Amino acid sequence: MKCTYQEYQTVYYLHELLPVLEQWRECKENLCRINLMKPGGLFLHKAVKEVKKEALVCAMAKMSTQYLKQKHSFQEENVVYLEKLFQLKPEEVRILKFLVAVLNNDLLRRTLGWFSHDLIEKEEVLEVIAGLPCGAGCSVLKESAPLIKLGILSHLRFNSGYQLTGWAREFINTIHKDDEARYKALIGAPLDANDEFTAKDFSYVEAANLALRLMKRAKHTKGFNILLYGVPGTGKTSFAKVLAQSAKLDLYPVGVCNEGEAEKNYRLQQFYRNQFLLKNVKNACVLFDEGEDMFSSLETRTSKMEINNLLENNEVPVIWTTNKIHRMDPAFIRRFTLAVCFNKPPMEVRQKIWNKYLTENKISCGKEDTLKLAKKYEVPPSMIAGAAQAAHMAKGDLNTVKEHLSFMTQALNGGYKKPEENTEAAEFETALINADMNLDLLTQQIKRLGRLNFSLCLYGASGTGKSAYARYLAQELGLDVLHRRASDLLSKWVGGTEQNIAEAFAQAKENKSLLIFDEADSFLRDRATASHSWEISGVNEMLTWMESHPYPFICTTNLMDTLDPASLRRFSFKIKYDFLTPQQVVCAFMFFFHVMIDEKDVVGLNKLTPGDFALVKNKAEILGHAHDFYALKEMLETEQKLKQNRSGGRIGFTM
Repeated sequence: MKCTYQEYQTVYYLHELLPVLEQWRECKENLCRINLMKPGGLFLHKAVKEVKKEALVCAMAKMSTQYLKQKHSFQEENVVYLEKLFQLKPEEVRILKFLVAVLNNDLLRRTLGWFSHDLIEKEEVLEVIAGLPCGAGCSVLKESAPLIKLGILSHLRFNSGYQLTGWAREFINTIHKDDEARYKALIGAPLDANDEFTAKDFSYVEAANLALRLMKRAKHTKGFNILLYGVPGTGKTSFAKVLAQSAKLDLYPVGVCNEGEAEKNYRLQQFYRNQFLLKNVKNACVLFDEGEDMFSSLETRTSKMEINNLLENNEVPVIWTTNKIHRMDPAFIRRFTLAVCFNKPPMEVRQKIWNKYLTENKISCGKEDTLKLAKKYEVPPSMIAGAAQAAHMAKGDLNTVKEHLSFMTQALNGGYKKPEENTEAAEFETALINADMNLDLLTQQIKRLGRLNFSLCLYGASGTGKSAYARYLAQELGLDVLHRRASDLLSKWVGGTEQNIAEAFAQAKENKSLLIFDEADSFLRDRATASHSWEISGVNEMLTWMESHPYPFICTTNLMDTLDPASLRRFSFKIKYDFLTPQQVVCAFMFFFHVMIDEKDVVGLNKLTPGDFALVKNKAEILGHAHDFYALKEMLETEQKLKQNRSGGRIGFTM
């Protein structure tokens, strides 16, 4: 009696599973139902319950023999290809073919369901299919065995069963023209090497040249791994393409997840597959982008020993990128051939990036425009590209670009808009500074010598003009200002404060800017009073950079006595600011209010600062008393009284 391919296949696997099926009650009744699905019987011409077991098994065996003579389906041909490619064992192939049959044969799946709803995927069932002793533990289903390690099978979440993974189902159930098409379907296409960047664009990266030289020997070195790390959007992936292109290697990415993929460590499995598929390819390397999850046991459920072994024995060169190197175990980092740090690109590179994306999106701009944008926006290239593209789509101009960046940075800042910093120097008068050093002479001497490796600690009452002098000095020296407050540096994340401090110094060095740290007492507090380790590590980071920074930096503080003693030794000058003298108060009335008075008129006004005058000026203009001496004096006296009872708030010295 002639049967369909699915019917032959169904009886074949039922016969294979008889040792398991007999463990269920009413096995004979179920086999009888299956036999009677076809007129005259499917595998026996008599009712199953009327014959003995031996005759039943013999009838099913005969039909199973007929199944083995059938022409293979295209799914089985794909399985045979996987067998040869990954060198699978016969028992592994039998399990794979069974699960493929269950996936595609409705009759088999339905009939097996009569015995038990979860019979199909159970480990003991697969042991029988593989021809292994039942209950002995299936060696081909271990984590280190190819079926699991290469991600062909995955564990079912809520029982001890297994199923085909997403990519395996897709590959096996697709008709491929030939083995070459099958290989291409498995490995995918390499990344486009025609990237917009060249090696010259990364000359600012300290280790770039060494990485390029090493990459040329990568194919001949076992365990070759280069790690590119740094903040998002700094060009790590672009540099990976440059590395591969310089060594004339095709770059294959790891990390594309098939739809429905459930396994957490699917990228680790894909990594193993790529290593297997590419090990005999002459000109290939692998890109593992955003690899921080690979080095987290919570994500991959992988032991430290396995990751170490992976980094030491990979036969195909790998370029890794990560945004979070602080999450990586030092034991992993030590095993990389080279680790390359990526910071924000320098000014000239940012200007080039701005010009490129604005030109591509037909946004009118000149050199001055790109220079201003590069100075104002410290954003990664990906955000520049997005802003330019959005402006083009909206048929906008440079204002649209700035508007887009404003909204995106607000989103990245948790929905809060950061106030734009006033980069222009405020109107400033050194005669209104009561310091224990002549600041005019100091400024002229620094300008005359042309030295930039100096540091100042400006301390004293709030509002006395410390930050204002720092900006004035930068203007006199022809330097841009990089201004950082405590809120910009202190981080709730482990290592975050140290990273922010390092980035501030690095950026100031890169742009040759004068670096101002306000509220220095927040991150230079005496380590003897620290109660947490992160407080000490933050101070240590600051001290290290202060020791070697080649450009001017200025710290301001109202709490000089709380600073760590080691920090004081690192300042070239420590300058104390005090309240205005009577003569300076008279000058301040003229400077701020254009009111001429005598010293006898300001008796008792002995705890005022330029910041107090700036505040009262704003208040007087609102009330219409801008030139009323008595009203102005009364308001200044009020500010002074408040100051006597508490420490004054930080008041900027601006006009």
